[in-house]
Amino acid sequence: MTLNSTAAPHAPLGAFSGVLTAIATPFRSSGDVDLPAYERLLGLLSSSGTHGVVVAGTTGESPTLSQEEKSLLVRTALAHRTDAFRVYVGTGSNDTRETIESSLRFASLQGVRGQKVDGVMAVVPYYNKPSQAGQFAHFSAIAQALGSTPLCLYNVPGRTGVALAVGTAARLFEAHTNIVAIKEAAGNVGVITELARALAPVRARRPVEILSGDDPTFAPALLCGATGVISVTTHLIPKAMVGMWKAARENDLGTLARLHAATYPVNTELFCAPNPCALKWALAKLGLCENVLRLPLAPIEEKEQGLVGAALESVSAAGVELIA
Repeated sequence: MTLNSTAAPHAPLGAFSGVLTAIATPFRSSGDVDLPAYERLLGLLSSSGTHGVVVAGTTGESPTLSQEEKSLLVRTALAHRTDAFRVYVGTGSNDTRETIESSLRFASLQGVRGQKVDGVMAVVPYYNKPSQAGQFAHFSAIAQALGSTPLCLYNVPGRTGVALAVGTAARLFEAHTNIVAIKEAAGNVGVITELARALAPVRARRPVEILSGDDPTFAPALLCGATGVISVTTHLIPKAMVGMWKAARENDLGTLARLHAATYPVNTELFCAPNPCALKWALAKLGLCENVLRLPLAPIEEKEQGLVGAALESVSAAGVELIA
């Protein structure tokens, strides 16, 4: 198996399964959404073998997007939706009522052919730092309001200032059957292991996805109980990331180890600055969009450009195919 092998075409997957991309939002120098560049990214990701996108997440600079822009991005993504390439949307905020309203709005949104999103993702409330009881009540209220719409929990304590405890997550999965996945972005494979152990009783009854939210630890996370990833670096090295996922499923540990080592430079250096600052620079270098971010984010500086540029050269030299 070569470094870029994606084996046979992937079969249809369930909600929040496989290798998903937290897709960036390209902007023009005017600051407006660059829809042609966004369409180009969607087409490349779909044809690369990844399993879908999460629109309006952290990588998509969601705090700076208007509701109209989010709706445009979701509708545009839905035009690319197939059984093999799914569309999800980030709806979380630190206001439970706002999160419910946003989740319901996007759960009912339709594409031009009547397509709907495959699920929504809600982050642990940031800034106000709720207790575990508050987090349980927050996610329970969202799950109850959504009915049958699949919900993915998103734990990223480095950004939110508070973590969703493993025990709280397990209680939420026990209480709500439409909570189907968790994106775990603490960057700690020990937490992945603890989640896998805690969720074992639920997973014996129904599908539950544990998704890595940390590209550098994706490979070890797969060995510790993760079933997929919501990734940033799939913008650049999608086939290799899908290759890692497939290698883990096939118990091909040699290929998993080789891909992990070969992709490690990009999987680490892309986070040398707050996401998606380095990603936007890399995408611009590959000619896929302009290096434009919305304030308060700013483009990476020369030192960081050198790190990311060297990482791209390193993975290419190792035989990893870049998206463009």
